[in-house]
Amino acid sequence: MKPRRRIVGITGSERRWLHVSAITLAAGLLLGGCVSTRVAPPPAPELQLLEAGTLQFPPGCEPARGAVYRTAFLVQADGRVEAVASESGSGCVQEALRQWVATFRYRPVAGPTAAVVDWMGVTATRGG
Repeated sequence: MKPRRRIVGITGSERRWLHVSAITLAAGLLLGGCVSTRVAPPPAPELQLLEAGTLQFPPGCEPARGAVYRTAFLVQADGRVEAVASESGSGCVQEALRQWVATFRYRPVAGPTAAVVDWMGVTATRGG
């Protein structure tokens, strides 16, 4: 036996209800897309260097030509620098850079902030 088909008509009030429901659903979807619960991460704190000592290399200590020396450190909430470490190996240049970075003083920050300094020695002739 075949199932019977039943044709059902939609009355005017039912059409109006479907139309209002469709508009309400569409409006809800649009508004839901405009309001997001995703929060952007806060921007990285801006470090402001207040003072730094002089970078001095001991006699006979020369940076390698074209080499970039990276020194990592931690800026404490009061602006002091701690945990200074060379990320480019060991040697007299790295030691001089560690001593120099240890003299940095920053404007106070909200909390301990990791930072790095990349340094490269550049030589040039004057007037040429």
